[in-house]
Amino acid sequence: MTQVVYGQKGYLGSSMSVRAAEAYEQSELPISRWTKTAIIQAVKDYCFDFDLAYDPDIENNTKAELVKEFLEYKSWHHSSRTAREVEFFGLNEDAVCRSFEQMSQEQVIERDRQMAAEQAAQEARLQFMNAREKEFEQKFGCNPSSVLAYETVHPEMCTRFIARRKKTEMISYRLPAEAVKAGMKEEQVCPVAHASQSRVAYFHVFMQGTGKKRHWEDVDFEVLAEKFTAAKKTFLSSKSKRCVAMANTLDDPSKGFSPRSETVR
Repeated sequence: MTQVVYGQKGYLGSSMSVRAAEAYEQSELPISRWTKTAIIQAVKDYCFDFDLAYDPDIENNTKAELVKEFLEYKSWHHSSRTAREVEFFGLNEDAVCRSFEQMSQEQVIERDRQMAAEQAAQEARLQFMNAREKEFEQKFGCNPSSVLAYETVHPEMCTRFIARRKKTEMISYRLPAEAVKAGMKEEQVCPVAHASQSRVAYFHVFMQGTGKKRHWEDVDFEVLAEKFTAAKKTFLSSKSKRCVAMANTLDDPSKGFSPRSETVR
């Protein structure tokens, strides 16, 4: 089978024809690219644009049912390196018009009012969230998703040590389970000097839950302040112990003090 050459006339790169790309821009997709969520959103958008009374009951239908009811064949185009002929599907506008009634002027006004109120509420919440995160940074001197914040909130996942070569204080930490599932290396290391800004994947002080249930949630700064204070005391105590250990080593070199082995936890 003949393969497409990169830069070939009529192709973008070597995996999609120009006309296939144009079809994507017109919201026409191969059937495999149409998810249930995408179909529902396309119907919603059409209803909004043409003042149709959208019925959320269609969201109980399966993808197959939605495809049959609201999508139709539009065209075919060459795709992939082998110039395979792929059928593209788009929204069946006539089917949408048949399925939803035209809204009255009063309904349109009420819909627009509700949408404006929801948008205002979302913007107000976003402003509140941004303000709280900035307040966190000012109060505790670190980013909400930083290694330093992670160490304070999850001390059981972190260990401090002194690097042998440069005698730099470091934080060794284990990434959250979600990050490991995503393929990231579990064990990570960060210099304490950069811990306030270096970020931990899948961690944020204000984010709670995992996966689709992950959401922003306000936190009690007083409780966090106590954790930061406790963590600071632990670090200072550990430093004191390391100084004593180093002094003893200087008095008795046979003890073979190893900076890497002296840890906070």
